[in-house]
Amino acid sequence: MPSLRDWIGQEMTWVPTATFKTRFDLVTGDTTIASLDMSNWTTKATATVPEGILLMQLEGLSRRKATIYAAEQGAAIATYQRKWSGTSGMLEFPDGRQLKWTKTNFWGNEKAWRDQMGIIDYVQFHTRSFSRKVEVMISPQAAEVPELSMLLVLGLYNIIIERRDAEAASSAATASI
Repeated sequence: MPSLRDWIGQEMTWVPTATFKTRFDLVTGDTTIASLDMSNWTTKATATVPEGILLMQLEGLSRRKATIYAAEQGAAIATYQRKWSGTSGMLEFPDGRQLKWTKTNFWGNEKAWRDQMGIIDYVQFHTRSFSRKVEVMISPQAAEVPELSMLLVLGLYNIIIERRDAEAASSAATASI
């Protein structure tokens, strides 16, 4: 797989590649850059990125904390903690660095990984109504982030979890009527 830094500033798209499964490929033109394969029944996901394979899974009773593992070593390489309300959270690395996941517009269909203070965008994600595709743009500032691949797949993972949570809430509300 090519380096992600080759596509800084170019639009990419997470495209669903299976009908009855949560599987996506990150593509630009006819080049596949990364892929995410997630269980429809659990929150476990496997991502193939240029640097190797990552594993992601929600943990704990609240299901608000995701741990990201490097498949080769099996060691946790980061944790993502979602807030109780809304669709934002903080990604923390073992060395103490943090990145913020947040919506960037009122509607919530645009989200981004930002620096800890929420000022500098590294990777932006844009979703459209009634579409499973997710558009992605890597900003030039992201060149300084060694875990750029992780940001791309964890952003999609967060969007999928948020959609599942919204669908579950909608189903619960409908069932109580």
